[in-house]
Amino acid sequence: MKNKNNKKRGVILLIAVLVSSASLVIGIGVYNRVYKELVLSSFFEQTQIAFSAADTGLECAIYGDTRVPQATSASCAGSVVSGWNPSLNASASFSLTTPVCVSVEITKNTAYPFTTIKAQGYNTCVVSDPRRVERGLRIDY
Repeated sequence: MKNKNNKKRGVILLIAVLVSSASLVIGIGVYNRVYKELVLSSFFEQTQIAFSAADTGLECAIYGDTRVPQATSASCAGSVVSGWNPSLNASASFSLTTPVCVSVEITKNTAYPFTTIKAQGYNTCVVSDPRRVERGLRIDY
């Protein structure tokens, strides 16, 4: 009789180990999936920040070029931008360093497109940051 109970205890122990192992594998899989989703969503958030920065620089340059064409400086996003008035067949560039960084280049031509504006937005101003994201916009008019 003692021998029969020992066999049952071994089977229960085996089932407990198998259930624990399966639960552990499922838990690790769920953790891995959640971690990847968090990294991906963080990347998309940083992409949106960089895109918004580029859009801000582009809109600032369009405003300065169309509304204040004779000015030598303008204010944009709380920063004073100097060297604003590029003449024909010339180009000018400026950078904004608000919480994010923007680099804008304005080129004027005598032929179409008369004005080309390129804006590069970054989610951080730290160049060596491995998670730095760059997004660019361009407009010709």
